[in-house]
Amino acid sequence: MRRQCHRTKANHIIVIAFVFAKLFSDDEPIEFSVPVPVEAKPGRVGGKILEKPNLKDPQNQGYITCYDPATGKLLANIRAHTEQDVIEALKKARNAQKKWAQTTFRERKKVLKSLLNFIVKNQEEICWASCRDTGKSMVDAKFGEILVTCERIKWTMKKGEKALSPQFHESSALLFYKVAKVEFEPLGVVAALVSWNYPFHNIMGPIITALFVGNGIIVKSSEQVAWSLQYYSEIVRTCLISCGHDPDIVQFLCGFPDCGEALVKSGVDGITFIGSPQVGRKIMSSSSPTLTPCILELGGKDCAILRQDANLKQAIPLLLRGVFQNAGQNCVGLERILVHESIYDEFVTIVEKRIKELRVGCVLDDEEGVDVGALTTSDQLDRLSTLIKSTVSQGAKLLYGGHPYIHPLYPTAHYYMPTLLIDVTPEMPISQTEHFGPIMVVMKFRTDEEAIEIANASGYGLGNNVFTKDQRRGEWMARRLRCGMVNINDFAASYMCDLPFGGVGISGFGRFGGEEGLRQQCLMKSITLDRFPSLLQTSNPRRAEFAVLCNGDNGVLSLL
Repeated sequence: MRRQCHRTKANHIIVIAFVFAKLFSDDEPIEFSVPVPVEAKPGRVGGKILEKPNLKDPQNQGYITCYDPATGKLLANIRAHTEQDVIEALKKARNAQKKWAQTTFRERKKVLKSLLNFIVKNQEEICWASCRDTGKSMVDAKFGEILVTCERIKWTMKKGEKALSPQFHESSALLFYKVAKVEFEPLGVVAALVSWNYPFHNIMGPIITALFVGNGIIVKSSEQVAWSLQYYSEIVRTCLISCGHDPDIVQFLCGFPDCGEALVKSGVDGITFIGSPQVGRKIMSSSSPTLTPCILELGGKDCAILRQDANLKQAIPLLLRGVFQNAGQNCVGLERILVHESIYDEFVTIVEKRIKELRVGCVLDDEEGVDVGALTTSDQLDRLSTLIKSTVSQGAKLLYGGHPYIHPLYPTAHYYMPTLLIDVTPEMPISQTEHFGPIMVVMKFRTDEEAIEIANASGYGLGNNVFTKDQRRGEWMARRLRCGMVNINDFAASYMCDLPFGGVGISGFGRFGGEEGLRQQCLMKSITLDRFPSLLQTSNPRRAEFAVLCNGDNGVLSLL
């Protein structure tokens, strides 16, 4: 009898274990594969070197000429999407979103977990494609494409459901019998028009958020990175199909400005734009007839402020990364270094030596140890040189660089020498213009108040950084800096801490990242309901009823 009882218990345990195993097996990531384009692989042999690389070919209108900025080699000719493609994409996304909105958070997490698993296992290949399409180095790709994307996915899976759960508020004392809450519902189909500087992360960030919230999304990538979009879009679509979902929930577009304008005017339910203030203003103008809500991230003129007690040994490596990461093509890149006069000369001596040691080149083809890759766009070369010459003519000193770098193997590629400009003042052109290139701009200050004044003199207000051993003083300065983000003794740490990302002024408005960014992609709906529905509900006193008031009764005055 006792043995029979033990067998029964053992069978029950086996059944329970099987049920739990079945339940949790559904949470395991789905394995899938997507081949990397052959052109992305290191050591690529062959490929036509374009004499004058340009996205538009007069002989091939309607197509984007995709090429490698680090070599000038042709990658592909890809059809540019048009207004009709936008219409079709929105129709497909709307149809798919109806079903996607009914999925559970568990199902959405499984998609994100499968995507994360693929990214980790194929990070080299993803970086190759980014490097090939933008000219950046592998280190820049690992930091700016892989690390931040993985962090976004992990945070969303861990904290996203709680951030989107109903938020209960305290009711008014007069309405104690009411429950008050805010619920977060999908907006519908949103659009993301994103820049070229981080082609993988810039499309993945909005997709991660949209999918988790329950939205459909149309991603319009810059024509500068139309080639890598073909690979990245296939990763997302294959992931969704492998997890049993309609891939039409995410639509991908690449085209010239007319494609972007058509998307903004298409009737999507929300817009995220990453780019320049000039284009951001056009986005707002085009979206105004439909009153489509916008999140605009429009670049910055970020400062690093080094007080007299700054730890230069700790700060300088971070500053070099902040200035020269992605060849300076970074919205939160350090475009102004403000140094206290007491440590100014020492700082300049150290960074000049370090900048002269930076190696420029193509990381994928026959070169190792590249620190600074190519510029992605050809028009930057002349623009940077003109800006530097104008600044020097007004009294700044050019200690190194200040001109394009001609690669011995790839003379038509887009390289610019790492540059050091010192003695720059707030009124000089480079202090007010987002240069978006590998240029360290050094400025001198005497007091904390002066440093704050210089930092706030720019119309931009994205992020700033303060280096000091006095934590209280650093926080004091942070509160007075007009910007959306401040890091003490660090560079861009707020992004990795899953805090809301965004700025003020001509850096734009709205936020992505963190729970605030997740909720901005939702319809935030306020709801009240009865706490004791069968016992107590709202009813008007006789003297407050509408009919009595309309008949000339002075009941309102009596109530007051």
